[in-house]
Amino acid sequence: MIIGQNCFAQDAGAGEGLYKVNCASCHKIHEKLVGPALAGVQDKYEREWLYTWIRNSQAMIKSGDERAVAIYNEYNQSVMTAFPTLQPADIDNILAYIQVETEKGPPVDVAATTAVGGATENSFGPTGIFLLLLTLVLIAVAFLLAKVLSNLNNVKLEKAGLPTKEPFSMGSILQNRAFKTAAGLAVFSLLAYTTYDNASSLGRQEGYQPAQPIKFSHKLHAGQYGVDCQYCHSGAAKGKSAVIPSANVCMNCHKQIQEGPVYGKKEIAKIYAAIGFDPKTKKYIEGYEQKPIEWVRIHNLPDHVYFNHAQHVTAGGIECQKCHGEIQEMEVVGQHSSLGMGWCIDCHRETNVKFASNDYYSIYEKYHEEIKNGERSQVTVEDIGGTECQKCHY
Repeated sequence: MIIGQNCFAQDAGAGEGLYKVNCASCHKIHEKLVGPALAGVQDKYEREWLYTWIRNSQAMIKSGDERAVAIYNEYNQSVMTAFPTLQPADIDNILAYIQVETEKGPPVDVAATTAVGGATENSFGPTGIFLLLLTLVLIAVAFLLAKVLSNLNNVKLEKAGLPTKEPFSMGSILQNRAFKTAAGLAVFSLLAYTTYDNASSLGRQEGYQPAQPIKFSHKLHAGQYGVDCQYCHSGAAKGKSAVIPSANVCMNCHKQIQEGPVYGKKEIAKIYAAIGFDPKTKKYIEGYEQKPIEWVRIHNLPDHVYFNHAQHVTAGGIECQKCHGEIQEMEVVGQHSSLGMGWCIDCHRETNVKFASNDYYSIYEKYHEEIKNGERSQVTVEDIGGTECQKCHY
């Protein structure tokens, strides 16, 4: 018996997370990727059939299921990863998310709108140029006014029969004792600030963009193909480190995808050489001594600093781009932010905690009560202790 779709309790929000972690590396909603587009899949197949297919597609193919065999042959006998840990309720939630995205329709191409009036400001920007010009104009006006006042004062002295002073000039400014003192203090302050700034930046690598042993394009994988960050960096939502994915994760797709659009087969072949995979037979080499891929670390905090990814990603709901920049647009990844203490503190002072429907923050009863009574509209990370020294240094 086929149970109607509306009989299933579904949570599209929960399904989105499950979809991104389990499905997005091989499927898109509205177009083919490694596997077929998923738009309307819940209407094409019975729910019980989908449960079995998703949890173990190979078992269905071996049993001779006609639709399973047809899909397998249509996609060049590519083996779909089995998901035995996904429960029917999880699959229901994934299908609910697919249904929501199906009804939204294909995403709009924003390339044209980005090009119109979307010129990226350089690091200085028009505001900086305006302020520089304004400063120069004000200095020039101050110099002219000083010269005019000097001339008027000499006219006044001359009428009174008193000796006049030396006319105002740049030379007279340089000989002025007060100016020398002020200039000396300014130079000392500048040197002190420069020394402090350079010293505090030791060990930081903002803009660091090293070459990696395998040319891996985040722009292609996370951008064009929409692979969710946590599919590869699975530790980000679970623990302190985001983790570097093992070659086995790469092989989930690259058992079948053996040639890239930019580097051809060369870079993918390096994955095969590391893990021991024969692309001709599509089988792992028995007894092969695997060679770990020696990725170059980009983001590196000092040993005395504690940072937990799960605290920010899961509890705080922070997107990866907040700290790492628009990673989905980077051909070669580099360090986007300074990751310095001041940078972290500024973020904690400005970022509002997502209190609503977040059990992690249920213990802050006082703040919840103040929000309920209208005494407070928001709570920042600083309010809950985010700038206390021992939070990051202990």
